[in-house]
Amino acid sequence: MINKIIIIRNTEIRKLSELPRRILIYGRRKTGKTFLVKNYFKKAHYFFVKRGGGVFYENAKKSLDYDVFIAILDRLIEEKRIVVVDEFHRLPDEFLDFLHYRSPEKIILVTSTLHLAKKIMGRKSPILGLVHELRINPIDERDILVNLSKYIKDPKKLVEYSVYLREPILLGFLGRNLANIINEFKLTVPSLVGEIFEEEERTLSEKYEGIIRAIAVGKRHIGKIADFLHSKNIIKTSEHGKITPYIKTLLDMGLIKRIPEYGSRRYSYFVSSPMIDLYYYLDEKYNFSESELDEKYFFEKLPFHIENFFRELLSKLYKKRCFIINKPHLEVDIALGDFKKLTLVAEVKWKNKLGKKELYAIEEKMANFKRCEKVLIVPDKKIVPEKPKNMKVFGVKEILAMCEKKNKTAYSL
Repeated sequence: MINKIIIIRNTEIRKLSELPRRILIYGRRKTGKTFLVKNYFKKAHYFFVKRGGGVFYENAKKSLDYDVFIAILDRLIEEKRIVVVDEFHRLPDEFLDFLHYRSPEKIILVTSTLHLAKKIMGRKSPILGLVHELRINPIDERDILVNLSKYIKDPKKLVEYSVYLREPILLGFLGRNLANIINEFKLTVPSLVGEIFEEEERTLSEKYEGIIRAIAVGKRHIGKIADFLHSKNIIKTSEHGKITPYIKTLLDMGLIKRIPEYGSRRYSYFVSSPMIDLYYYLDEKYNFSESELDEKYFFEKLPFHIENFFRELLSKLYKKRCFIINKPHLEVDIALGDFKKLTLVAEVKWKNKLGKKELYAIEEKMANFKRCEKVLIVPDKKIVPEKPKNMKVFGVKEILAMCEKKNKTAYSL
């Protein structure tokens, strides 16, 4: 096991460098918010609000009660020092009124409570217009790929580890077999999901967990999700309206995401984190939480997660919107575009060898897309038997180079 992994999150660093020093940083738990803030704002005065009450002032290594905290904060604001208040949502409501009154020039607020972050940026918030918002998600696909390339030289393994190690909580396991890392999900995921719901002050009900399970086993549309919950007796009827509010909450919390289907008003739903997705898939199909599984089961969804990884990565590199094309007569792994116009389609073939017959089938499928860039993604360009017609080939080496080129202009810690 590698002792210490430092991931330089150029994507977030670039955003921080462009924002004024009045920022609301939010995102679900265990996405690396605190580590990022501490390492970017090295000279800041750092306060952490404890669950049981009181504020820990890290610079002075002591706990403060609320009144003393406010007095120190008032002085630091007067001196125009940079101040970080982590998990500030645990403070009394009057804290936001204090910020409105003092209007500090350099204040960094950090929270793991997404619904509060939205409320704070709402029309009735005392600090509306005072702070700029920055959402922190799991590590960006570009950043994890570039950083892990220092440790993993095999291109196929590099992507496979990157898919799951976007979760900072798993970085400490780098150096172990990927199957062993996945086996850690058994303890990691229930604890993490529980913490997320606890922080949001919502009970992890059967409906929320049922929706996540349904999506994890491939129920992509609201109707199919509702049918799944009905089959489990979690809802009495399979009406869409029974689960729509729960879907919205999970979207707001960042636990699930939706991608529009090209040429349709429908959306396909996905579990945002491959780690969480794989845990619930294995638990629903094989009772993972209460049994030991053979390693082969851990890799059943790997091709699916790799497709999602490259979809998001190319979307960011090309600055285009993701679409889903999954029709009986036509299905493609990756589709990007602007509103109603496709600009790129791609197929992912994650294997060690690609035959000519398979390549010709891909060419035939891609011929359906007349006016957009066509891409074949493989671990290494060498596995492609011949140069495809009207189609680019990207190996991991080429994609990594694209990511590194983008990161050259980024700021480092």
